[in-house]
Amino acid sequence: SYTYSGVTMLRTKSKAFTITEMMVAIAMSLVLMLALFELYESTQKIFFNTNSISGAEENAYNAYVVMQKFFDRWGMGVPSNSNNSAGSYPPPTVNYVSISSGNPCDSITFYGSLYGFGTVYNVDSNSNANVISCRLSSSNNNGSTLYYYLVRDGNFYYSNSSNPTPDIFTININQNNTPCISTTTPNAIISGDTIQDITTNQSVSLEPGDILYSVPYQISFFCQSNTKDNGNNWLYVQTINEVTGNTRAEAIVPVTSLHFNAYPQGCLSTNSCNMIQATIGVNSSNKNASGSTASITFSFDFYK
Repeated sequence: SYTYSGVTMLRTKSKAFTITEMMVAIAMSLVLMLALFELYESTQKIFFNTNSISGAEENAYNAYVVMQKFFDRWGMGVPSNSNNSAGSYPPPTVNYVSISSGNPCDSITFYGSLYGFGTVYNVDSNSNANVISCRLSSSNNNGSTLYYYLVRDGNFYYSNSSNPTPDIFTININQNNTPCISTTTPNAIISGDTIQDITTNQSVSLEPGDILYSVPYQISFFCQSNTKDNGNNWLYVQTINEVTGNTRAEAIVPVTSLHFNAYPQGCLSTNSCNMIQATIGVNSSNKNASGSTASITFSFDFYK
């Protein structure tokens, strides 16, 4: 110690880290950094894998929503002819379905009415047919004429019993595309209570209890390469108008596989199926941490 201006100062001797202590500190820092890196890498794997699975689930859900929309119409408004073979129209039964096996994708075909239907509630004193309409319309959103079958007393209307298909009609309805919020109250009118039979070029008067179904489409699900996605397989839906023959195919989601099973067992040979199970393999658009693409299989059931 020493004295400066009457103040006693203490001299302390500073001590530096030894080499051993520094090496231990560096080693501990490295261990901590490695632990943090492992935690980060693990978190990244979880993040990317979760994103990959979520992407696959989203694709599968989108496929399910579209398929459900069409399977909901399976057999609706479909005439049948038991003398017809598979692949002919009308099909041998209302709930006819055909499955073609493939690798990696099967295909499935069935029939259903995709547009409106409705019931004639009554014919008033002004000769107007008051209709309970479930989106009956004279034309679709593109302005194309919609065609209908008439069901009277529980049977499809044939002007000639030897005709291969029921008569085809056009309608002129007031209040197009009205939803059937109520099933007991008329919500649309067909003026003059008549519809035009384009099979015979004659008018047919409607009667209470008559049912109108838009003419069915042939509906198919399959997968094929999509040139807009580097040739990768996508799930497609194809519809064919049974009046005009117009065909439309639309890509839905990318898939790795597509398989169908029909139930009860053996129903395909008897045309008596009432449930379809679809199994879809879906890739996510995201890559996981290892650089590979996650693929998950989903199964959905659709009932007639």
